Amino acid sequence: MIRKLYRLPEETARHRQFKQLCLDYFTHYEKLMKHPSKTNATRARKACILLKKVAHHRGIELLELYAPSRNEGRPEKFPTKHRIKEDQNGQEKEEEQEHRI
Repeated sequence: MIRKLYRLPEETARHRQFKQLCLDYFTHYEKLMKHPSKTNATRARKACILLKKVAHHRGIELLELYAPSRNEGRPEKFPTKHRIKEDQNGQEKEEEQEHRI
């Protein structure tokens, strides 16, 4: 099933925060693997915990781009191309009926 978008995707502050936390986590994890220490393990763990919280909120932001329940009454930004177009009377166009057969 192809989902339609109701809003334009944009780089939000939460997206930048998520990106920075990913970099922090991987940086501290690599340091931990090279030089095992409690400090690096703690920093990687804290970054991972924050990453989990931010990922949940970022997921909700992304859900709002396409979820019909969160966008009632809003027009589509990018309607799908494969939809059957209907006349004002609710009838399919003849050319598309022939194409479907």
